[in-house]
Amino acid sequence: MPQFRVWRYLALIIFFTIVSLNQALTGYKDIMPLMGRNIYWIVSGTILFYIMTVFLVLRTILKYLLSGKYILFIISIILCAASFTAIPNIISAVYIDGYDLFCETTIIDNLSAYVIYILCISGVIIPVFLRNWMISNQHLSLLKIKQESSQVEQLKEQINPASFFKILNKSGALVKTEPDKASTMLMKLGQLLRYQLYDCNRAQVLVSAEISFLRNFLDLEKLYSPKFNYTINPVGNINGIFISPSILLPYVQNIMNTINYDREMQTMNIQINNLDKSIRIIISITVTSNSSLQRELLKVEERLNTLYRDHYKLIVSDKNENTKVSLELDKI
Repeated sequence: MPQFRVWRYLALIIFFTIVSLNQALTGYKDIMPLMGRNIYWIVSGTILFYIMTVFLVLRTILKYLLSGKYILFIISIILCAASFTAIPNIISAVYIDGYDLFCETTIIDNLSAYVIYILCISGVIIPVFLRNWMISNQHLSLLKIKQESSQVEQLKEQINPASFFKILNKSGALVKTEPDKASTMLMKLGQLLRYQLYDCNRAQVLVSAEISFLRNFLDLEKLYSPKFNYTINPVGNINGIFISPSILLPYVQNIMNTINYDREMQTMNIQINNLDKSIRIIISITVTSNSSLQRELLKVEERLNTLYRDHYKLIVSDKNENTKVSLELDKI
């Protein structure tokens, strides 16, 4: 927390002062008698150098790591550890005649000290890096959630504007000749819009509510065209089961756009099966398949990938002019 920042830095200074004092006394224990009164200045200078270097690491070298400048970061740590290792050797060379820097014992001591310094410097950096990494991950997670929410909102299937205006034109033409039918069409259209304005803003809706929405949509199509009919057959108890809103509309709407009303009576069959771990929806109708239908059905699969990821199965088949869409959604 920001209010404890001063205390954290104070604790860090005390900690590194103690560590630096111990390191300085350990490094100079063999030559302390030779230093005389200079030992106080040398030890104080060494401690000050260690502390200043550590804070330089926190303020400068860490920036290389967080900004992705890894080569500069590694070089800085190597140089910092090398300077820590060099100080005791320089002091020893000043006070010991014939100090051999390349003897086996000195090399082993310097290598071990060098590794320890690198580990200590890394120990200072890692907590700060982990904290920034966690904050960055949280920020990325929030951005990902917002992005997915935005994608879901963009991909939510709405009633095709052409269908909307088609119903309005039809109801307007029927106001004088068949006012009851026109009133029914407008009432059902209002229910559709209310569902999409309010219920579709929820993450999940009841399957029964989605079925009511489809019934209103298909009833409008049935009122518009006498040559169209439909059946919706729920199999099993579907009460209390939730799915994403308007998940079925794109398949129904895209199939209906391919219907040729100049032909004989067209009947759309929708079967909803409540299985143990999933719910299966089968939509079938006798229409002539075309490439535009296939493209549209594949396009709406993007929303399924966003909402259900690997928890769905979609099969689109076309045999003998019978188009069938089978969609199975896992109960999450």
